[in-house]
Amino acid sequence: MTYGKFMSECISVKTEFKGVLMLEVCKYVKPIDYTYIGLLDDDQGISVSSLNRLLEIATENAFDVFQPAVSPDSYYSHAMFLQKPGHTPEAVHWVEIMSPFLRKQIFELGEDFYTSNISSYGVDRYLFPYLQRKLNLCRTAIIHEVNIRHLKPVTDGNKKFSNGLDAREEGELLRKKILSLIQSEGPNFSKEALQEIYEVGQIRWQKWKYDFKRLMGI
Repeated sequence: MTYGKFMSECISVKTEFKGVLMLEVCKYVKPIDYTYIGLLDDDQGISVSSLNRLLEIATENAFDVFQPAVSPDSYYSHAMFLQKPGHTPEAVHWVEIMSPFLRKQIFELGEDFYTSNISSYGVDRYLFPYLQRKLNLCRTAIIHEVNIRHLKPVTDGNKKFSNGLDAREEGELLRKKILSLIQSEGPNFSKEALQEIYEVGQIRWQKWKYDFKRLMGI
């Protein structure tokens, strides 16, 4: 965060979905000197003062990846990200794609992966932790002092994109690719992290549920 400076721009690029948007953003910001970038969906509410406080806390704690907690009155996907009032920043293995903040090095290292993931599904859980370990920038947190409100119901992820895949299918391809890279490159993942992030050695009930719904055309 740079104190005493302010820049406001509006860049408009037509994209199919958030994965393509991330690619366009990445190409645009690469020449810019910055510390953190935040990628917020358009159906979220947060004040400028809250964003400033979020960045202040992240800077004080030298976080590498972080997000504001999700307000209790929000639509949400994962209860683990809901705000815990009075709670200090909470260390986690990953943050969700609706409002991640990342260091420049981490975000830009993912450029080649964004090209093949239209939906951005799985980028938060599978890609970012892998990139963090490649760079040894692994301080990841939910910041409970600041909250963000998600204003619309979470979609089911069954929309088909121009590549013929839905979001969950894209996420599965990304997961398999990252696990293959982890196996070949050997980055420092604990057994706990592999279980928590990639569900290694676990029964993946959620995947089975959506595979069944897809098969049945639900």
